[in-house]
Amino acid sequence: MQSILYNVVLENNIKVDALFDKSIFVYKPRVNDLRLIQSTILTLAKILSDHPNHVGVFIIDGTKISLSRLWDEWRFLEKLFQPSFHNRLRMVVFVQGSISEKFGVLNDEERCAAVKIQEDLSKHPYTNGNHKKDALFEILRILLVNWFRKSGSIQLNTLAKISGYSYPTIVAALNKLEDNLIRHSDRSIQLTSFPQLDWLKLITTSDDKRSTYGYWAYRPKAKEDIIRRLREGHTNEFALGGILGARYYLQSIDLIGIHRVDITVLKWDSSKIEALINELDPGLKKAERGILPQVVVHNLTRNESMFNHSEPFDIADEVECLLDLHEARLESPFHELLEHLKEKANQ
Repeated sequence: MQSILYNVVLENNIKVDALFDKSIFVYKPRVNDLRLIQSTILTLAKILSDHPNHVGVFIIDGTKISLSRLWDEWRFLEKLFQPSFHNRLRMVVFVQGSISEKFGVLNDEERCAAVKIQEDLSKHPYTNGNHKKDALFEILRILLVNWFRKSGSIQLNTLAKISGYSYPTIVAALNKLEDNLIRHSDRSIQLTSFPQLDWLKLITTSDDKRSTYGYWAYRPKAKEDIIRRLREGHTNEFALGGILGARYYLQSIDLIGIHRVDITVLKWDSSKIEALINELDPGLKKAERGILPQVVVHNLTRNESMFNHSEPFDIADEVECLLDLHEARLESPFHELLEHLKEKANQ
């Protein structure tokens, strides 16, 4: 069997997770959103259009989406693409490390390669502390917070101060958002409206771009107990996001209970994060891939937190809370909060 190459850069600076002979692999863990499947397949299709002698394999490592829904999506793709093109696509679903379902025709070598790739890439822990910084990702988040809050235009030097990026880097990022921007003569900018396409790109890549640390325990303390411990020793050093943050922005949001505790911090080192987790519950340990965390710490890398000040806790910004809900696969509350924030910004 030929060797598998990982993190391969193809022509046009396109990066893929793995390459085996003429098979291009894209790997996604914890896929619970049909939109992520759709966007990944479309991205893979674009890559294949530039590589007519290759096939594309999408590895889904764990999902809550039913097989019937996946088959419906696969049949829809059959109608979307020409048969000769669709025949070059495959989708493989893994559950607990074993192949659960295959879509498209995999030969034996492709199947063995998919098993090996899943085994290798699934070894990465839930911790995503070594994320790749992305100026466009961060600049868009800041502009969206500004838009949600109806704060008007923002000076480029202020954007640089908040984000920590240089002026040329910011200009390059803004050029990619040109269709949704108003540029003023005083070198300030603002979003004209909600940037739907750029937002979709943001949420589909957020798991890879955010610096996230997930923790779980066999016998976890009650979420209320964890929140009480947070209140006792760390006021003003962090903000709450996720479900608790969503309730700050929309009290009527359709959420029952606290599924997990999302904590947002600003430029903490790993030792400080570990110390906090140990104080909250000594039984908590890092959550590996496939294990749902009970406490999650999101470490912002920009210079300013953009927290909303509240009592007894600060609240993570609107975009951060939305991304928390999306990451936790709370799709209905995610859309409810998003529509509320959009409607409020447009008033």
